[in-house]
Parts: sequence; structure tokens; C-alpha cells
Amino acid sequence: MKNKGLIYILLAGGAILLLSMRKKASYKIEVPAPEKITAEQFAKPSLLQKVSKAVKKVAPVIKKVAATAKQKKAAKQTAAALSKGSILRGIGQFPDMC
Repeated sequence: MKNKGLIYILLAGGAILLLSMRKKASYKIEVPAPEKITAEQFAKPSLLQKVSKAVKKVAPVIKKVAATAKQKKAAKQTAAALSKGSILRGIGQFPDMC
């Protein structure tokens, strides 16, 4: 009984070994030849570089406008909350005792 189990294990191991040694399907990757460019074409700025320059110039202005818009919105919300007569009590704000 023990010998039969050992034989089965060896046969299974051999079958797995033979299946793993089977030659895999070969494939080939073809890469096209690189394009040659001149020194003038290399030195000329690309569209991406032009766009990035424009974005760098415009970005601070957009950030400034967005910051002022957030400040205006916060001020408007605070004024609306105070005008409704709601009780806004935070740190340092104490009720009137009269």
C-alpha cells in the first residue's frame, strides 16, 4: 500500500515535469526603425512645451481668483448667518448678560 502511493506520487510528479518542460509558443516582437530628425527639429519647441509655458503664466492668476472667490463666499455665508439672527457662539464669543 505504501509503495503504491509512492509510485503514484512519482508518476504525478513526472507528468507535471513533462508538462512544464513542453516548449512554449514562441512569438516575435517587431520594432520599427527609429525616425531620424534634424538638429533644427530637435531644437524647435514642441506643442507640449508651448502649452506648459502658457499654463505657468496663467496659473498664479487663476489661483488668486479662486482664493478671492472662496473668501467672498465665506464672507457671504457668515453675513447671511448673522443676519438671520441665528446664535453663532464660538471660542471667545460670550452671551450678552444684561
